[in-house]
Amino acid sequence: MAASEPRPRRPEVSEGMAAARRRGVRLGRPPVPTPAAARRADELRGQGLSLAQICAVLDAEQVPTPSGRGRWAKSSVRYVLARFDSEQGDAQPQ
Repeated sequence: MAASEPRPRRPEVSEGMAAARRRGVRLGRPPVPTPAAARRADELRGQGLSLAQICAVLDAEQVPTPSGRGRWAKSSVRYVLARFDSEQGDAQPQ
C-alpha cells in the first residue's frame, strides 16, 4: 500500500457503524445552532439580493463566517440559508 492511500476500514468498524445507523444513531459531527448571520442573510435574501451580493454585504458588515475565519463564499451563504430555512420549517425553493 502506498503512503498516500487511505487505510481500509476494518470490517468490525463498518459493521458497528451500520448497526448504529439502524438503531437511529446519528453519526458524524453534531449540528451547531444556526448562527445569527443566518437571520441577516435571510433579510438580505428577502430584499432580492443574489448570493454574491449577500456575501459582499456580510463581508462589509464584518459578520463572522460559520468557520469564524476568512470571507463569505456563496456556498457558505447557501448552506447557512438552507439550515435557517429547515429550522424555520418553511424551506424555500432555490
